[in-house]
Amino acid sequence: MIRSSTGKSRWGGGSAKRIQFGHSYDTIISVENLLAAWKEIVRGKKGKRDVQEFQHSLMDNILALRMELKEGTYKHGGYHAFKISDPKPRDIHKATVRDRLVHHAIYRRLYPFFDRTFIADSYSCRKVKGTHKAMNRFREFAYKVSKNHTKTAWVLKCDIRKFFASIDQKILLGIVARHIPDARINALIAEVVGSFCSHRQNADLHTTVPIGTIVCMCKKDVPLGNLTSQLLVNVYMNEFDQFVKHTFKAKYYKRTAGLDKESPTLQSYVGMLGHGNTQNLQSTILNKNG
Repeated sequence: MIRSSTGKSRWGGGSAKRIQFGHSYDTIISVENLLAAWKEIVRGKKGKRDVQEFQHSLMDNILALRMELKEGTYKHGGYHAFKISDPKPRDIHKATVRDRLVHHAIYRRLYPFFDRTFIADSYSCRKVKGTHKAMNRFREFAYKVSKNHTKTAWVLKCDIRKFFASIDQKILLGIVARHIPDARINALIAEVVGSFCSHRQNADLHTTVPIGTIVCMCKKDVPLGNLTSQLLVNVYMNEFDQFVKHTFKAKYYKRTAGLDKESPTLQSYVGMLGHGNTQNLQSTILNKNG
């Protein structure tokens, strides 16, 4: 279910229709959705001890979790931290099985809605997208701009400095709230987002507040290991994507790459895009060309 509302983008440019999430909080915390989310969690992980322990009293655990979610007493637990090389070193933070179940339940309902709001040329953490399609799209752009490889084409490659660690939680929750009118859904998302602070992992980041109140104790950072983070960072960066495509009018753009015919034009983009991103998303854009 989708509703429409009128509002202003944080990037300016006047009023525009913004579609809104039409499902209720109850559809997220329903037993049916929690069970469907559980099936996704156990796929390929039935041998994991924590999964087996939760599975042993599955319905009791799900019903107890649902009761907490319904009454607004659910509190997100801590994280297990570890490192991977993918290919560069990354810090991963893994939530408990119980909390991952909540992540999947949220993701199952929110992903189909938010995915419709993203630009076609956003390829990260999206179904039927991915690296290979992104590369094919880049080749298509290069072919067009270079006139079948007969002219020089310039590429502007950028990155966000410490991307996950740079996500401003308050800004993120504000963007989400503009799409989701249900205060309880917003409060649950805030509970998940606010549960994490990489430099204070052992601290208690929670305060007792009624459901419907958005509280965020850590200003920045979202956990790389959460399924919800994969969706929410796209929601966050969609603000930038929409600006670049529709306000900035960058025709050949996909998340971290652009093409143009003249290098000076691209160099001027760095300052303008970086300034806008810093002001609106509180992140830092990096020029990766030299």
